[in-house]
Amino acid sequence: MLVSRLFNSSAWVLTLSVWLTPYSFGQDNPFKKEPSKPEAPKRESGRRQPVRREPTPRPTLPQPTPAPQPSTALTPFVNLVGIEMIPVRYGGRDMYFSKYEVTQEQWQAVMGNNPSFHKGSDLPVSKVSFEDVAKFIETLNQLERGKPLRYRLPTVEEWDAAARGNGALNLEAEGWYNRNSGGRPQPVGRKRPNAFGLYDMAGNVWEWCAGSFVRGGAYDSPSERCGAGMGYKEAPQGRDSNIGFRVVATPIGQ
Repeated sequence: MLVSRLFNSSAWVLTLSVWLTPYSFGQDNPFKKEPSKPEAPKRESGRRQPVRREPTPRPTLPQPTPAPQPSTALTPFVNLVGIEMIPVRYGGRDMYFSKYEVTQEQWQAVMGNNPSFHKGSDLPVSKVSFEDVAKFIETLNQLERGKPLRYRLPTVEEWDAAARGNGALNLEAEGWYNRNSGGRPQPVGRKRPNAFGLYDMAGNVWEWCAGSFVRGGAYDSPSERCGAGMGYKEAPQGRDSNIGFRVVATPIGQ
């Protein structure tokens, strides 16, 4: 009886020893607890994380065109073909603007022809291209070569500044446009001049400027297309019955 109990006890110890033996040599223990991984931070419910926004840069506004000023260094004059020139100081330089748009009589005196559709000696010349005007100015400079001045077209910036004339435009009093022109150009100088003594800077005929731009509106333009800041790019060969020009002159060396 005692032997039987000892045998049974030895067998149970041997069985338990065998069952535990694999884990006594360093093999993985299925009951061993793995180290816990750090948990991701929890977001607070109902609250959004603040987003950092860079300040929006302010847009750069265009600088206003500087207004011309009366020139005290120059005096008005009338050139050999009857173009009246008014002195103006713009951008720190003295120059002249022609008081009126170039007339058909003045064009005829320089070029010997009259290409205008609506004829009249005191009407602005029209149907002249940018290239035609360049030839006119070249010839005029030859005729006036004894004077220390050079004629040219105004730049768009010069033209716009002179057209503003330091005052608000009263189109009805200062310009010919589609509601008061009768559908044709009118003699120069019949309307009120602007603050600088320049006539027809709004309406009557579009005026060529340097770079093949035209400015100011015409007799067939609506009111919103007349005056300073109004214009478009034209082909240098373009000719139209509503496009003319005026000239500026600058002392040689400027």
